[in-house]
Amino acid sequence: MPRARRLKARATTPQQFIAYAPYGVGVMCALVCFERGADVYGWWIGARDAEWHMAYFKLEDFFTTRQTRFLATEGMDLYGGWKRLYSAREPELDKPEPVADDAAHELDRVQGVFAAEWLFFDDDDAAAAERKAYDRYNLPLAHVNVRAKQLNKLDKHQAVWTCYSRGLDAAVLDYLQRHWPLDYRTP
Repeated sequence: MPRARRLKARATTPQQFIAYAPYGVGVMCALVCFERGADVYGWWIGARDAEWHMAYFKLEDFFTTRQTRFLATEGMDLYGGWKRLYSAREPELDKPEPVADDAAHELDRVQGVFAAEWLFFDDDDAAAAERKAYDRYNLPLAHVNVRAKQLNKLDKHQAVWTCYSRGLDAAVLDYLQRHWPLDYRTP
């Protein structure tokens, strides 16, 4: 069903997606998002070539018949405003557009909870237990990794292990993948 026809009330429970290459770059993509009215807000971190990129984003008018605007921050600079428009040919905005205060606070909160629950970084001093667990599991550490206690939630039937929230709208993930600056694309 086309997304424009689904104008019913949208859930605001954060949804998540993880794509993890245990014997490759580690976290290829980690995404958390929530719906607010006709818009989708969220945060991602993922690999592009040998670097990791992260940003907050807004899919403006995603659940309407209007053209969707895919806005993103520059890295973690949430309060610097939307600086990129990935739905355009030239994604650099002339001047930043402010992020609404209520959306900024919710994005910051949701990202913090998601990252604390799912991710750790190889250079995190507080991740000694995670590093030991990876040693026990014979898994190499990458720069961005899935917490050991979450590994059993990943579907391991492919080379890239994944985990989707039950309520994640596939159209949101499909749209993001067509436009975002990350290497990850679903097969």
